Amino acid sequence: MSYKKNIICAVPFVSFEVHERSNFLCCPSWLTKHLPEGLGVRESFNCKEAREVRDSILDGSYKYCDENQCPFLIEASKGTTPVKPLYHKNANNFPPDLKKAIDSHNKNEEWIPRTMQFAFDRSCNLKCPSCRIEIIVANSKKIESVKATIDEIEHEYSSGIKTLYITGSGDPFISVGFRDFLRTLNPKKYPLLENIHLHTNATKWDKKMWDSMKVAHPYIKSCEISIDAGTKETYEKKTRIGGDWDELIDNLKFIATIPTLERIKTSFVVQKHNYKEMKIFYDLMLSIFGKKVNVFYGRINNWGTFTDEEFKEHQVWSEENSLYNDFIKEVNKTLPAVQSFHNLHEFLMKKTVI
Repeated sequence: MSYKKNIICAVPFVSFEVHERSNFLCCPSWLTKHLPEGLGVRESFNCKEAREVRDSILDGSYKYCDENQCPFLIEASKGTTPVKPLYHKNANNFPPDLKKAIDSHNKNEEWIPRTMQFAFDRSCNLKCPSCRIEIIVANSKKIESVKATIDEIEHEYSSGIKTLYITGSGDPFISVGFRDFLRTLNPKKYPLLENIHLHTNATKWDKKMWDSMKVAHPYIKSCEISIDAGTKETYEKKTRIGGDWDELIDNLKFIATIPTLERIKTSFVVQKHNYKEMKIFYDLMLSIFGKKVNVFYGRINNWGTFTDEEFKEHQVWSEENSLYNDFIKEVNKTLPAVQSFHNLHEFLMKKTVI
């Protein structure tokens, strides 16, 4: 589409996700071209496949990006002014780091990512059906591997990192390696560090846990809290197996009092079990966090936890799904909401099917 010719996505140029077996330049559910497995952090960020992804951004084709999943491209397709991480090619707010990264790319020179995501430990205390079929906790060998990867990142890239994103693959307060990193953070190794973004289920983010990592407090300015439910029944029995709703709400209220947190994102993966709670969830998040919160709604993905038939049942946005008409009603009752973003634009103002 023509709108893509005029925009630049900063993510593949300045961000990097380090996972257990392979690494990514963007969310793997939005970016269809994945990098080879088994490469080191530095080798992976500068490999041929990474260059091909960046070339597709510069030539405006975005041929490796899924326009039906990426909420930023979906938003840009409406003709509105691009929002971060998208920038108009002639915009005055083009970030200096992005300019330098593109220049280095064009000269075939190496570049240090400014945002690094720690996603190489899947340890978590919950068994969420949309994510995993069992509780995952790292053993001693895995813990050592996590620490070794942190050492590798610090050796290669810590001097240029401005944002650390922890985690997205599990929970930063359950991972021994990530939790220890936050408790023993050495700012001298990260001289440009401005922000640590925590991605968590928040079930263990209480005052005691928070007080145990005081050295990281000045840097933790944003977070994403993954919840996927608006009621105790759905949370504990459908979307967060092993979770405690009352404990979660208490923790959310505590998190709302943390003064360094400037931006709070709460996420809701839409599926058959929770789509009728979209509005309830939005109202609840605003009641707790006020103007600081941005509520994200995204379509559920199949990360290998569902059979094809099971996944079809969860795809309430499909016209073939028996819940489609109800889903359309809920979307239009909830969205657009001022403090939200999502990848459900195509269903706004859409008619139900007969």
